[in-house]
Amino acid sequence: MARVRFLGMVLCLMAFVLPQSLLGGEEVGPRRQLEASINLLLEVLRDQALKGDENLVLRRQRITEVVFTQFDLPRMAKLSLGRDWNDLHENECRNFIELYRKLLEKSYIATIDSYANEEVVYVKEIVDGEKAEVLTLVIGNGREIPLSYKLQLGTAGRWLVYDVIIENVSLVRNYRSQFAPIVKKKGFAGLVAQMEEKLAANEKDSDG
Repeated sequence: MARVRFLGMVLCLMAFVLPQSLLGGEEVGPRRQLEASINLLLEVLRDQALKGDENLVLRRQRITEVVFTQFDLPRMAKLSLGRDWNDLHENECRNFIELYRKLLEKSYIATIDSYANEEVVYVKEIVDGEKAEVLTLVIGNGREIPLSYKLQLGTAGRWLVYDVIIENVSLVRNYRSQFAPIVKKKGFAGLVAQMEEKLAANEKDSDG
């Protein structure tokens, strides 16, 4: 549960990767994008005008509006499903990506409110052509958590996140380890049904 809550913060930190035009127009490296992203997120989390239950909907709406435009969701979904992706038709791919997005949203977006006092230390940036990895340490509550971001250079010079590794645990590999046995036992349709059931249960809990 601790890793899930922490991953919520990670995903939301990555939600605010800024487009190149907002960072001065010159070529922007992945580390600089991350620094700008995290600073912006902390401003949002510390904004007194957005605190409190009365602002819950607005606060989460602001995060959700931007979060998934900054991730390479199709790539993340494909990596999470693994080689079973190659057996899907185009409409199945689109449906799975949307379910994957909703799963991330419902699982993690709601967990960010307590992460206003974390410190991020940038350890190393590794760039290899159009791929990069940024290694960081997140410090808070007496812990130092190693965290690395895997990114790929997309259009307009923006680095898009396709995986997050927390304490040597990959987000996409973690999902793959959950999805693979379900697909093997119940097929892709069974996985979709199970994802839809989980989302419906989460929605019911939220309404309650």
